Amino acid sequence: MNFNKKLKWGRLLWCLFLFIYFFHFFKNLFLSSLSQNASIPIIFFITLAYWMIIEYYFSSPFFQSGIVTYHQGLRIIYSLYFYPFLILNGVDYCYRPFSQLTFLKPGINIFGLIIFFIGTILRIVTLLIALTSSLKELPQKTLYKKISQPRYLATLIQLISIPFTFSSGLGFLLLPLGILIIIYEAKYENKIIIKYYKEPKIFLLIPRLI
Repeated sequence: MNFNKKLKWGRLLWCLFLFIYFFHFFKNLFLSSLSQNASIPIIFFITLAYWMIIEYYFSSPFFQSGIVTYHQGLRIIYSLYFYPFLILNGVDYCYRPFSQLTFLKPGINIFGLIIFFIGTILRIVTLLIALTSSLKELPQKTLYKKISQPRYLATLIQLISIPFTFSSGLGFLLLPLGILIIIYEAKYENKIIIKYYKEPKIFLLIPRLI
């Protein structure tokens, strides 16, 4: 695990600046470009930016666990998938609606935000666990006792939340591809992590399912 565990004032000050900058950037962007329904993208993108800043400060790779060496190819593939996927969902909701599930608004959007908050909190909690634990100690931690890849579970939850948050029908159609990439990434890293488990049956992401 190559997380940054030391206090670095330069990086900390830069992150604090980014906290302030992205708050005003996304707020002004959507308030000036949308006549209504601006609160959903504002809340989502500020939360996303804040989470990524926290991961950046601790030198944690976005969307991967950071616990063991990740598959570089799969990481690139997921990045090439995720950012266009996110933009497509955002554009569908904000600027050029072409597959909006309007009959489910605003409940579906609020539900999506709740799911996204859950996934983001889980990413941060598992990051804190990883920062304070060795690889051998992880199987004894609460979130790691039943599943070996809770950080990928958090990423999966974040991804699933996006088409809900932006009520995008096309987003739901493209969602399975991202889910498969995450599962393959988790399986790749699991070949190393599973060696530290003594129990015969440990689930990869979801108890009794995956």
